[in-house]
Amino acid sequence: MKFRTVIGWGFFLLAICLFAIPSFAIHRGPITQQQNKQQPAPASGSAIAAQEKQASEVSSTSPANPQPPPMTPEQKEEMRADLLMVRKMYPQAIDAYKDLLRQKPKDAGLLNKIGINYQELGDLKQAEHYYKLAVKNNKHFANAENNLGTIDFGRHKYKGAIKHFKKAVKIDPTIAAAFSNMGYAYLARKKIEDAILSFRQAILVDPNIFANRSSAGAVVEQEGNQPPGLFYYTLAKTFAILGNAQSCAHYLKMSRDEGYKKYVDAAKDPAFKSVLKDPRVQAILFPTPPAPSTSTTVRKADQ
Repeated sequence: MKFRTVIGWGFFLLAICLFAIPSFAIHRGPITQQQNKQQPAPASGSAIAAQEKQASEVSSTSPANPQPPPMTPEQKEEMRADLLMVRKMYPQAIDAYKDLLRQKPKDAGLLNKIGINYQELGDLKQAEHYYKLAVKNNKHFANAENNLGTIDFGRHKYKGAIKHFKKAVKIDPTIAAAFSNMGYAYLARKKIEDAILSFRQAILVDPNIFANRSSAGAVVEQEGNQPPGLFYYTLAKTFAILGNAQSCAHYLKMSRDEGYKKYVDAAKDPAFKSVLKDPRVQAILFPTPPAPSTSTTVRKADQ
């Protein structure tokens, strides 16, 4: 399974202003959440976003359009650490976050970011340690719960992963990544209907969760634990249930192209009923055979 790292918008705006963002690495495992939406620490990514919101509100009410308040030294240091992480300089980012952690040892946002960097380096033991510290210091931190789920997923402990993802969406039902992660885990356990329910909720929260392919996001792809064709067929079925014929046809085609022979079952599956007459779906399930050649062969007479 490949995943993208999800960064807070305030952090993205900050990074875009300073340098071109490289494409994020795609790693095995579900999506990892970064921004601490529940943590009001002054140097966190959410604080940067809050500053931008405050600046916007001030500009809308003040004709002078004043600049946002200056950043504190701690905020500047965290910004520098964030940029190191975006540049994939993970050991340096860890050192920078740990320097800040000495001043705020219970900051769940910093603990979570350190965990992400360790996970990017493949050190799941350290990543899990810091995610657990983040949850311990903020039991309402949905993103750290989600990230603990990604650790269990990477270890093929799918039942435990699902528990973490469920906790994450209970705390914050707007995290589409946690729903999609749950779907991956259910799929790995061969619980297809549960996977569809999870993918459906992810799409309802973020219609582009499976389609984002930009410089600021990347792609979510299934690989390794289940045949890619089954994953794409499951997505096709999910979009069919939602009545989205275009996406259904797209993933049906991907399923077929991956060699998943059961994609033709969609023709008789009631879940596809609402999209079955769509020409795009018909073209995948009932392709028109090529017309027979009308050319004739002309033989020369023997001399």
